[in-house]
Amino acid sequence: MSTSLSHMPVNEIIELLISSYNHEAQEFDALIDERDKEQCEKNTLLNVVKDYEKGASGLLAAAEKSDQMLTQANRERDQALNKTKDLEIQLSAFKQIASTPKKVREKIKGYQERIEKQKAAADKNKRNFLDARKTITALKLEVSELTNRLDSSGINQVYRDDNDIIQTYPYHLGDMIEGFDPRQTPLFFLHKSGRGGLVLLNEENEAQLVDAPKGGIRPKKSTLEHCGQWLRRAKSKNWELERADIESLAHSSK
Repeated sequence: MSTSLSHMPVNEIIELLISSYNHEAQEFDALIDERDKEQCEKNTLLNVVKDYEKGASGLLAAAEKSDQMLTQANRERDQALNKTKDLEIQLSAFKQIASTPKKVREKIKGYQERIEKQKAAADKNKRNFLDARKTITALKLEVSELTNRLDSSGINQVYRDDNDIIQTYPYHLGDMIEGFDPRQTPLFFLHKSGRGGLVLLNEENEAQLVDAPKGGIRPKKSTLEHCGQWLRRAKSKNWELERADIESLAHSSK
């Protein structure tokens, strides 16, 4: 029986147990009815015994037999009750077993939802990390480029020999000086006397100090006035200017 039950679906087992329980209950009810009937007979016999006293020996024997039958019925009733209790315990156990898969599925579903949420959060964090790493890489590259540009854009002394001083001139030539490649970045030659000029590559690809105009060079009055304003501002700041100061003093007639 146990082997066949192990291969039956749980719902069929439950239905079988309920059917067995109902059958046992019907048998129990029949026993109760029989007991009640016997009790009535016993009472009748007892009344007969009271009425006829000692002369009802046959009836006493019948009553004794009936009492034995009642005892047997009570014994069977107790057995039926115990069996009913056992069936109720088994039924409760099967009900618990039957509900367990649903609870397990609900727990598994809950775990799966939590795992999906954690996976989604991990994927999002990974994407954010990769985006941040790309941004950091791009920023590092930009900082490196800006650093290089700043290093190359400053006016730096690159050579000195006695009275000769060579400094970088951080601007493309453009259309400032005719006769030279406008894409050049010149060098600035400065003599110890304070005079200087631009050094450029000529058509023969040789370095050349740009010739001074006839009569030498002399700034216009307005140019010197602007220089004076600029230098006085620098002096007032102890010769330490920031970019905003330089931009505020920048001026061009063009």
